[in-house]
Amino acid sequence: MKVQVEGIICNWADEIPNVIVRVINAISIAENKEELQTALLQISQETELDKFFVYGYGAHHFWLTHRRLSNGEPMEHRLLIAEF
Repeated sequence: MKVQVEGIICNWADEIPNVIVRVINAISIAENKEELQTALLQISQETELDKFFVYGYGAHHFWLTHRRLSNGEPMEHRLLIAEF
């Protein structure tokens, strides 16, 4: 899978760079949607992925964006996208 970074990575907390690197690595080595979902589940259990980011899946892609620190809502624009 190919990752396209579409926005600025906000480094609001020391954990964010580690989480982003793990997500990008997971996307890079996953061969399909199921492998990516498994990897992201593990990342979410081991890090604060869900505290800082919102993510989801389309028919043929994965997307990720920052959460607003003020209220936990997703930011307007995607941070990255990966096509299956």
